[in-house]
Amino acid sequence: MRRAALGWLLLMAVPARAQDDADARRVAETYLNALSGTGDEAGKDLLLGGVTMNAQLFTLENWELTSKEPVKKEEADLAHALAMMAALDKAGRAALTKLMGLEQQGDELKMTTVSQVEATRLLGPTLERAAAFNKAHAVLAFVLRVGKEVYWHPKNPMRAVLQKAGTQGRYTIEVHRWVVLSREGAAKTPREWPLRVVRFRAGKIDTGWKVLPASDWNAE
Repeated sequence: MRRAALGWLLLMAVPARAQDDADARRVAETYLNALSGTGDEAGKDLLLGGVTMNAQLFTLENWELTSKEPVKKEEADLAHALAMMAALDKAGRAALTKLMGLEQQGDELKMTTVSQVEATRLLGPTLERAAAFNKAHAVLAFVLRVGKEVYWHPKNPMRAVLQKAGTQGRYTIEVHRWVVLSREGAAKTPREWPLRVVRFRAGKIDTGWKVLPASDWNAE
């Protein structure tokens, strides 16, 4: 009986997996068609966080999905992830203040010089927090760009999502990543670049399938 129940659950999981794959691919293709002018312009709104100015102006002559990486999926405790994120932010703010070499003297701020050795030492706690986050919440950290400069960008769209996710319970996040081949210019020079489609769910929030913007929040 137990083996039969397990088999039934596996059979149920296969169609769900196939549907997720199909839905994620449909979003990727809709977005790419919007960039190339072969589909509805509204497809650009599929960017996580909404369409940016760069994405609004970006156009693509052609595209082809050439390969796909294994799907990344994660389910974990939301409160733990938020606590680690808060600790990382706190360490980063403290390091930034010291790296700027600002010291309070009475009512005035005095600029001091920070050596390369001292800068490395000051960044130590921030790097340790980032490494811990990547280890405990690898997929969420990937989408947040933990460990990269753009993690701190004020327009990081995943930060806005987490602000609406609540503070308790569990979250699930899934990432589909394709390699896109486009041929550009008069010479049709080939260029390969990644396209990531993500979905985040926690509590009452469900982003649906969205295209993750590139590190500078442009179309790619």
